[in-house]
Amino acid sequence: MHKFDILKNNIFIKLFITLLIIVFCISFSDNCFATAEKTYDEETPIYIPPNKNAEKRRLEAGDAEGVNRGVRVRGVRVRGVRVRGVRVRSGTRGGDAFSSGLTDDLSDMLDIEPQKKETNETNEFPFPTRLAPIASEQTGYTSKKQPNLYWYISAPFHGPMEFKLNEPLISKPILSVKLTGFPSEGIYEIKLSDYNIELKSNVEYEWFITIITDAEERSGDIYASATIKYVEPSSSLNTALSHASKDYYYSVYAKNGYWYDAISSLSKLIKGSETIKKYRLHRAALLKQVNLPKAAKYDLSLINVP
Repeated sequence: MHKFDILKNNIFIKLFITLLIIVFCISFSDNCFATAEKTYDEETPIYIPPNKNAEKRRLEAGDAEGVNRGVRVRGVRVRGVRVRGVRVRSGTRGGDAFSSGLTDDLSDMLDIEPQKKETNETNEFPFPTRLAPIASEQTGYTSKKQPNLYWYISAPFHGPMEFKLNEPLISKPILSVKLTGFPSEGIYEIKLSDYNIELKSNVEYEWFITIITDAEERSGDIYASATIKYVEPSSSLNTALSHASKDYYYSVYAKNGYWYDAISSLSKLIKGSETIKKYRLHRAALLKQVNLPKAAKYDLSLINVP
């Protein structure tokens, strides 16, 4: 009988210890998760626009609803892409006439009459469903005279493309670069330093990334655009940067309204540290904040985040 009591007590003690271990593990796991969540929330960059009430300048090309549709642009049948909202005034895209560098209505470029028959001369092209500048909706700031600019394309495209940079009161683009060969969906870059281009202080520039549908008839171009302004860094920004690790400059830039510097800093970290998921998470967070969900989804897909 005594042995039975001892055995019973041992079983009870083991069960009690097991229960304590389970409770401890659950509590530890919750605390770790909460700490990790808190750390992520604290580190996630927050973009604060210099003027959140400013007019929106960014233009994207593509289907906002994610449904492939066809659009006819001056007789060219475009499959799988919808150009929305605005067009470039005469001279801002091609530089053939005086322009203020702003955008206007696209309706006069679109021919979407359902009753109009297609002719044998109409060509069909498989284009990406989205072409977007990696830019804030309003004019974005940079503290660099020669910033790097980025754009997103939703699918491979091996046809001709073009980058242009316009300065107000200048009749032709100050930079025009032919591009080709984008092998996959992705976020791509152009460096103004490669072309010895420097931005003037407090001047609003407009830049374009264009898919050339027909080199002989450029009115059918599909393009996306955004605006950028070089604003010399304030003493408060310089102070904040001096107290921050270089790995977190992007967060300081974002908080102080320097969109292009935040994205450029993050993109360089991503390129140099492909195995660190945090940087892609943070770039995706910034992209979501300025309503670029497809570009954000692309970044997250590379680190297996739904």
